[in-house]
Amino acid sequence: MSVVSSSAPTTIRCHACGAEFHQGVERCPSCGRVVTTRSARIVLALTLLLIIAGFAFTQYFVALHRATQSSLAVRWYTRGEQAMQASLPAVAADDYRTALTYDPANQQYRLRLAQALLAANRLNEARAHLISLWEEEPADGEINLTLARLHARRGERAKAVRYYGNAINGVWNEKPRARRIATRFELVYYLMQQNQRPQAEAESVALQADGPTDPADQLRLGSLLLQLNEPARAIDAYNAVLARDPGNAQAWLGKGQASLALASYAEAEHAISNALEHDAKLEDARRQLELVRELLRLDPALRGLSLADRSRRVAEAFQVAFQRLNHCAAEQGYRFADHNPAPQPPNGNGATPAAAPAPLQSLYATGMQKQPVATERALRKDPDALEPTMQYVFAVERATAPLCPQMEVADRALLTLAQHENEAVK
Repeated sequence: MSVVSSSAPTTIRCHACGAEFHQGVERCPSCGRVVTTRSARIVLALTLLLIIAGFAFTQYFVALHRATQSSLAVRWYTRGEQAMQASLPAVAADDYRTALTYDPANQQYRLRLAQALLAANRLNEARAHLISLWEEEPADGEINLTLARLHARRGERAKAVRYYGNAINGVWNEKPRARRIATRFELVYYLMQQNQRPQAEAESVALQADGPTDPADQLRLGSLLLQLNEPARAIDAYNAVLARDPGNAQAWLGKGQASLALASYAEAEHAISNALEHDAKLEDARRQLELVRELLRLDPALRGLSLADRSRRVAEAFQVAFQRLNHCAAEQGYRFADHNPAPQPPNGNGATPAAAPAPLQSLYATGMQKQPVATERALRKDPDALEPTMQYVFAVERATAPLCPQMEVADRALLTLAQHENEAVK
């Protein structure tokens, strides 16, 4: 007789409540939860893995796309920079615009596009971009500086000055102090160009108070102050350079020029001599030194001179000026009328010289009258004639300078004395 054996039904346990029940039941008899089989869990896990892999794959391609876009943007931006360096702003503008198509939110690209448009004289387009940037970053120094240049180009002085001020007080990402100093320099030059000298002088005071530490900036400041006719302050700027670099030839030369402008001829000679000592190739310094030494030799107003020295100098100055008057007239093809005129030889063109203009003729007549009393001996006897004689010398040098700009060093020295005499009177 055969025996039939049967195994007991397989039971499983509910993960939620722990109750046991036979396999094949879809819901737990105790808690009613859906029974999850192992195969179902595996399918769920695989599904989750596929979702994660798909998400990672998508992220990878998004990142790759972004990297490609960024690389293309940088490439076009670099091309724009190269075009700007080559003075091709219109080409640069197109390159920057292309860079922006790949990176539209990049503020630097937008600013460079505006600057290229400004350089290309496409002012309205540049202004549109700059105003948009300024509304986003009103304190940005570079944006304000570019706006100042734009309005300066458009002839809108008040707006240009306002934006220059904003740039000076604005936010700079790199080297803020150096950029503010450079911007103030630019503002001073702009005001000078616009003949706004009082404003330029006020800005130069602020610039000097800021105390540029770079020697090149101090030299530039000294030169600027000389242009503004502020030689005393220029000497302060040059002294600041020399305190740190006593061998700076340009600073010595600038100090010499400032001392010359102040009619401090001995100090000028000392400074310019030092300039040549440190750089013998400074031809301008050599000419300046020659002039200063001639000033020291001819100036009758130097302190400590005796009456004899003053008389000798004034007499020599008179002879130099009267000779200058005659040579300049001959150079211009003029002749002076005389009470007993001798026949005039033809000039270089074969024509008889024309009569001298009235101012020159008047100076010649006065000089002829002064000759007997403008000698050293006569001037010693009549010291009151020293000043009128020098005024005559100055009048000759001023009258002949525009007609005959080429002159000997003695005439250059006398003209310099005349100019300083005018400034002293003012």
